[in-house]
Amino acid sequence: MHTESKAVTTTTVGYMCLALTGWMISMPNASWFSTLYQHGQTIIYPLGIVLGVMGILSFLQGRTLDAIIFFGGSGLFWADYGYLMASKAGGGNPDPGSYAGWFEFIWAVFFCYVWFGSFKSGIVRFLFLLGLWLTLLALAIGNWGNLHALIVVGGYLGLITSILAAITSAVAVISHGMKTDPNTESA
Repeated sequence: MHTESKAVTTTTVGYMCLALTGWMISMPNASWFSTLYQHGQTIIYPLGIVLGVMGILSFLQGRTLDAIIFFGGSGLFWADYGYLMASKAGGGNPDPGSYAGWFEFIWAVFFCYVWFGSFKSGIVRFLFLLGLWLTLLALAIGNWGNLHALIVVGGYLGLITSILAAITSAVAVISHGMKTDPNTESA
């Protein structure tokens, strides 16, 4: 298989993991639902693993930005899943908003400096990373100040960001399919 074909696979699968998980997590923050229900909870862990594998494959292919994005997303999702499981085991006592805010803020800082490294990566990746760090920042400030309206803004930013991840995924596979027979190796 040609390197470009491998990159299409990792990009398509990695960004779809980000899109699906981000969408499910963002719906409760946007107040579409009162909580993250079981379908949302159960995809965080397996898609976090798949995202980690896509990060390794992207790294091996020399696609550094995607590798960093996928490793970061994998870490974020595994941490979210671990929190959900610890919360259930501990009787469902959530962290105070100020503590959750720090968690989200640190991830916002991480994805902000990754965003600074994405300026030449294409508009959709650039906007995806911009949306991701702004989502996390809005959630952090909303949790610090107990500002439900800002958490809802963060939820909607997360939904938009998830759409951008899905677009990145779709563009990779569609443009590859338009250049070659998608079931054969690229020449």
